[in-house]
Amino acid sequence: MFVAGGLSRALARVRDRGADALQIFPSNPRGWAVPEPDRDDEVLFRSELEALSMPLFLHAPYLVNIAARDDTVLERSRASLEFALARGARLGAAGLVVHSGSATGDDRDAALARAAGSILRLLDRVDGCDFVVELTAGSGDLLAPTVADVAELLAACGSHPRVRVCVDTCHLFAAGVDITRAATRRRLREELRALGPARVAVVHVNDSRDPLGSRRDRHARVGYGTIGVETLRSVVRLPELSGAPLILETPGNSIEQRHDVALVRELAA
Repeated sequence: MFVAGGLSRALARVRDRGADALQIFPSNPRGWAVPEPDRDDEVLFRSELEALSMPLFLHAPYLVNIAARDDTVLERSRASLEFALARGARLGAAGLVVHSGSATGDDRDAALARAAGSILRLLDRVDGCDFVVELTAGSGDLLAPTVADVAELLAACGSHPRVRVCVDTCHLFAAGVDITRAATRRRLREELRALGPARVAVVHVNDSRDPLGSRRDRHARVGYGTIGVETLRSVVRLPELSGAPLILETPGNSIEQRHDVALVRELAA
């Protein structure tokens, strides 16, 4: 959710839905401009969040591309992420979730080097909040739609301890990873073990509006998409994901989202 209207609004909404983890945008998710933070509001929000023992994640704006060929886009992306990381540190966030970036027609190795350079530069400038690379749906020249792909990016970052991973069920499915099959889930477990389960900071639990391999990032409510409840139950119960908070990014009104939160809690139990 976007923080327009004050951070207290985000806490009110998460309480209304019965959730025990929270993800917010640090600024407009569809623009480059950053707000002038209300520091008193941030202090109060952090205090209330700590009283609830609720994990917080920030999600970077969608325009950000840490591997961009275009120098202007790259510098804007880095500036946006520096603001977001600093705000995350002030709010006590466990991490900033960032889409893995796109080569935009360039050589993959060159794009990986740009992405790694962006990440390491940001972590050197801002302490206190991890950089969480989200597996993406695979459209365009995206760098990390799968666990094997994100492992390459981590290696390019020298396995920096503050570079972690966000697994999104819809994105995996859209990228062609058929998590409905037990054999695929076994391979996924092997890849996660090789990555190191502690690297997984958070799991986005979303059903998919589109079929396997669609390369389209369109979320559906849990059980209302092409992945289905039983597959999501199997995924969220993987031992390699057991240490990560579960975040829903599903559509719907407050009643529907309250239902989805309760359902995912039951699936993971």
